[in-house]
Amino acid sequence: MAIRAHVFSPTMMALVVLTLLPGAPASAVPAVPDHTPATLAQAHMAPAPLAPQDEAATQARLEQAFGHLPLYFVENQGQMDERVAYYIQGSDKTIYFTPEGVTFALTGREQIANQQISKSANRHSPFRYLHQVGDSGVEARATRRWTVKLDFVGANPDVRPVGEEQQEAVISYFKGQPDEWRTGLPTYSRIVYRDLWPGIDLAYYGTVDRLKYEFIVQPGADPGQIRLAYRGAAGVALNAAGQLEVETPIGGFADDRPVAYQEIDGQHMDVAVAYTLQPASSPRGENLDYEAREVARNTRDGIPLSRLSSSFVTVAFQIGPYDPSRPLVLDPAVLVYCGYIGGSDWDDGSGIAVDGAGNAYVVGFTFSSAAESFPVTVGPDLTYNGDSIDAFVAKANVAGTGLIYAGYIGGSDLDEGRGIAVDGAGNAYVVGTTYSSEVEGFPVTVGPDLTHNGGEDAFVAKVNAAGTALAYCGYIGGSDSDEGRGIAVDGAGNAYVVGTTYSSEAEGFPVTVGPDLSHNGGSDAFVTKVNAAGTALAYCGYIGGSDWDYGYGIAVDGAGNAYVVGDTRSNEAEGFPVTIGPDMTHNGGDNDTFVAKVNAAGATLAYCGYIGGSDWDEGSGIAVDGAGNAYVVGQTGSSEAEGFPVTVGPDLTYNGGGEHGGDTFVAKVNAAGTALAYCGYIGGSSGWEDGYGIAVDGAGNAYVVGETLSTEADGFPVTVGPDLTHNGGEFDAFVAKVSAAGTGLVYAGYIGGSDWDRGHGIAIDGAGNAYVVGGTYSSEADGFPVTVGPDLTHNGGGSDAFVAKVHAAGTVVYLPAILRNY
Repeated sequence: MAIRAHVFSPTMMALVVLTLLPGAPASAVPAVPDHTPATLAQAHMAPAPLAPQDEAATQARLEQAFGHLPLYFVENQGQMDERVAYYIQGSDKTIYFTPEGVTFALTGREQIANQQISKSANRHSPFRYLHQVGDSGVEARATRRWTVKLDFVGANPDVRPVGEEQQEAVISYFKGQPDEWRTGLPTYSRIVYRDLWPGIDLAYYGTVDRLKYEFIVQPGADPGQIRLAYRGAAGVALNAAGQLEVETPIGGFADDRPVAYQEIDGQHMDVAVAYTLQPASSPRGENLDYEAREVARNTRDGIPLSRLSSSFVTVAFQIGPYDPSRPLVLDPAVLVYCGYIGGSDWDDGSGIAVDGAGNAYVVGFTFSSAAESFPVTVGPDLTYNGDSIDAFVAKANVAGTGLIYAGYIGGSDLDEGRGIAVDGAGNAYVVGTTYSSEVEGFPVTVGPDLTHNGGEDAFVAKVNAAGTALAYCGYIGGSDSDEGRGIAVDGAGNAYVVGTTYSSEAEGFPVTVGPDLSHNGGSDAFVTKVNAAGTALAYCGYIGGSDWDYGYGIAVDGAGNAYVVGDTRSNEAEGFPVTIGPDMTHNGGDNDTFVAKVNAAGATLAYCGYIGGSDWDEGSGIAVDGAGNAYVVGQTGSSEAEGFPVTVGPDLTYNGGGEHGGDTFVAKVNAAGTALAYCGYIGGSSGWEDGYGIAVDGAGNAYVVGETLSTEADGFPVTVGPDLTHNGGEFDAFVAKVSAAGTGLVYAGYIGGSDWDRGHGIAIDGAGNAYVVGGTYSSEADGFPVTVGPDLTHNGGGSDAFVAKVHAAGTVVYLPAILRNY
């Protein structure tokens, strides 16, 4: 389909058509060229006049929405000056990329009060006036343009940028005579200047209001070659935060503070880096006639588009000692996309998985019906099932711009989705808890159990790859209370489920094979394997002692061994089945975390032991690497003085939290289960951090998500990003990457707004991008960092689920540029 954007200015200058190929989002409409205000209109319909207040509100909404759209680098195929290779356009900035450098064309307004301005002002003037009549006479706002040039000093002048990651959208310009039209122009999400300096590439990407540029410094290359010269700025200065501020009379932008580190033998090594300003001079050593030539070149129809000064400010980078034989990394964490999933009632996201193509699968629970704008599409069930909570499952596309499917799983009672996994074919496996019986419409089909057992049952379901239906769906439980919390899937399509149950085998809990066929009292954790057809349980048994035991997370290795984490009040004297380790002794207080490995047959525990100190400790999530090492995340009130088994890192010192607070902890259990390869804290001093989800990449880096009350001033260990500033309110979600050695954090930062934000689940793709799900009360007006989608508008009703993708680019140098007006 095509969306036409009519350009309304003193004269109709152009008609731009954006063609969206199949699967492209209809909302992804880049701004039109020529730096003029644009209004969307339906074809063959004249725009209806708006009241001034409505026009202002509409314009504000358009500008806000536009600022969150993805960046489109448009290739120049003759529609503009031949020196331009690519360009991008924002609501108040246009950026041109040439072999010589980058041109920032800024548009701003100046207020001119109490002056009578002729309505017939020359339309070719660089000042165009909009009139507002007030009590004191006529006020005018002057629209003004200013151009800033960024030169690549000493760079190869023959390098022309090339587009990468071609987008589905193409753009057409119908301007002038038919032979001047340009149609089907490709767009890209990234451009690269290759070998701009010897051994150094420069790449640009981002969103419309957040441009990122990265220098890719190959081992052995000299980053001291990188020099940039700003021309045409009213001022270039370093602020107290180490940011580089570039100002013009009508606004400006800032380059954020660079951050550098290297990964050496699995350890995170910080490298000192800062901007340095060098004496003003011409970037090419030319005489000042160069300025005059540039003024002449930056004109259109005789209109100056810039006012360039005769001074230059050159920027370089001061980098501390580092290993030049290894890659150097600066600022590698940014939000690729972030958006809401929800309706006008209450919604929360619990779990996330990602497939090989980068599609994200989300599970949660919602009070919002389709009539309340829950974004149902395709299935598996498009109808909300009752007055209580329904589970939901959704699939976000690779770009994060929309949902491929979204639908409910539930009956007329309470249903909660808690965990999700995905197989190689794109089938999603969901676990949760339900009070809904089959009589109340719970969508049982195939198995493993088609009959509700009373109270609350765990449920497990397989959603087909298209999202249209359930391949199977059934209960796991007995006549008492049973909760499903975590799920994993192996290469053959067998699903592994963990949870908590109060039901004994006498009460119908479906024990079979093991690892323990007898309920131990109180609540027990349970673990079960559902066969690939969903018809039956390959094994099912308890893990617990005579006190309370809870199962929360599960992972599976290539051999079919299951790894379980939870917490327990049962000590070894109360029958908790400790074997091998990592700790055979309960540490007192309330709960200890436990971690256990169930053999592939499900009959026995390969190991089982505690992680904790003398205060409370709770395990929430678990992941496993290819060598069989288990990675555990949770939260603890135990300090190192209280016996919490800190070793190596990432932080060996408890950060506080008071009576009810605690730190997140992360630990790596060796493959034998005998000891901790590392164990440490992530937290600040303000009172509370909860770690909920964990994932691990092929290199052994662990990725953690949770929530925190601690600001950066409270010592929360923010480094690199994605956001280094706590956003207020109560909790912010946080995401952190722990180095493979466990000695430090590769990055750590917040995701949130000024209200309450929680991170619950995390998944990793093959490139090390992290996918995060949670719930948030923060709207976009509260500063929640929506970007791209799948929905950029908070839907009300308290909480919305959110899904975000955090980019981690590995062996590259990042120097971020944040575009904004002062």
